[in-house]
Amino acid sequence: MKSVTLLLVSCILVSFIMGHVKEVEAQKDIFLGGCGKDGNKTCINDFVKKGANKPSSCECDDFGDEHLCRCVM
Repeated sequence: MKSVTLLLVSCILVSFIMGHVKEVEAQKDIFLGGCGKDGNKTCINDFVKKGANKPSSCECDDFGDEHLCRCVM
């Protein structure tokens, strides 16, 4: 009986935690130019200029004349 109660309480606790976890929204895009000295700032500025919400952080990778931004919104 104790194990059934423990299992039931555990399931309810896990359901409660999973229901309150925020989903992380990530966004990727390719922009002209390189990453520069601070790729995080370059990508944040590119997304803001594009009209998107300001990302909290970004990663920048150079691809020749372009750069790929992967940002967490």
